[in-house]
Amino acid sequence: MDVWMLELLKGIGRAFMQPYLYIAIIVGWILANKRIKKERQDFGTRVFPIFSEMKGTWGVALGAGLVISIIFLALGLVVPLPFLFLVSAVFLLVSLPMKFTWYSAAYTLGLAYILMLVLPFVPDAPDWLAALEETPLLSITAILAALLLVEAILLLKTTPKETFPEREKGKRGLSIGQHRARKIAVVPFLALFPAGDITSFAEWWPLLSIGGESYGLILIPFLTGFEWVARGQAPEIATKTVGRHIFLLAVVVLALTIGSYFLPILSFAAIAVGLLGREWITIRHRIREDQSPFFYPHPRGVHILGIIPGSPADQMGLVPGEVIERVNQVPVRTESQFYEALQINGAFNKLEVRDQWGENRYVQRAMYEGEHFELGVLFVEPPTHEESVGFF
Repeated sequence: MDVWMLELLKGIGRAFMQPYLYIAIIVGWILANKRIKKERQDFGTRVFPIFSEMKGTWGVALGAGLVISIIFLALGLVVPLPFLFLVSAVFLLVSLPMKFTWYSAAYTLGLAYILMLVLPFVPDAPDWLAALEETPLLSITAILAALLLVEAILLLKTTPKETFPEREKGKRGLSIGQHRARKIAVVPFLALFPAGDITSFAEWWPLLSIGGESYGLILIPFLTGFEWVARGQAPEIATKTVGRHIFLLAVVVLALTIGSYFLPILSFAAIAVGLLGREWITIRHRIREDQSPFFYPHPRGVHILGIIPGSPADQMGLVPGEVIERVNQVPVRTESQFYEALQINGAFNKLEVRDQWGENRYVQRAMYEGEHFELGVLFVEPPTHEESVGFF
């Protein structure tokens, strides 16, 4: 037991020798600042705080990491250092476009797998590249299946209030809106490392042995992420549709991973299905989005594009995609009319809103001094000073 505890401490220390955490912090900081800059350009204010791309991921990531750790240690699955070097290089490569799209395990592990098959045959290759041939393919496909499940769960859990609103110009020059679903998650898990003081405790353990008869532990803070744009449909419909498809893909990859223990060629099939399946899901999503915009200037009211978290609008239960038709029984068509109508009753306001299914409802709230112009509603159209409601 003392050996395992000592190796656990060493394994935690080895996590900081890997670049994954540093990539997540640096790239996450850059993208968050670019997002905040665009939010200020579009709406005149910051909508979400920095590092909101990581918010809501830790519970799923840590839970998944615990499950992966139990499976990897129980079966004795080994992840050699040369493979981690290779995956680190792949993450640096896919970080260049500054999009979390390529952080999906289907792309990072798929590309790493292809490079792992090719690089050892490079003339005069370093010893660590030649050692890639010893990497257990079952370990790679198991990580792939697990991280695809994490990606699917994060998408299925995403709500319209967690996606990032953006204003764009439509084909006719009018303002339209879209939502960007973007997350990055750090999934830390323990695996065997082919150097240490842990020895086999059963004839079958480890399941796939490489490099010797003793092992250590390594904590791998693996990254996964996604970035999807919802323009032609509601954000929650887009994320849940993609999430269901990725979940089914993960189940297929998991089945192929289990089968690859008995038929090793299935590991190649698991990687190919993961990579091609993820790309097919992307293409299908783009086709679904290539239609009339979901967020557009509505003729019957003001279309809600986004809600600032923690704002009075958030507390009132307003949701992106709804249309505010009346404020204090006064029809509103522009943002200026909306804020003018708010001041009619002063301390108490009642809004009539219509959801995406055409059903209307009423929300109401007491307003305090200064809240009328800080309600926290973001509209599709930029503010204008035209078409007063006629009371001022």
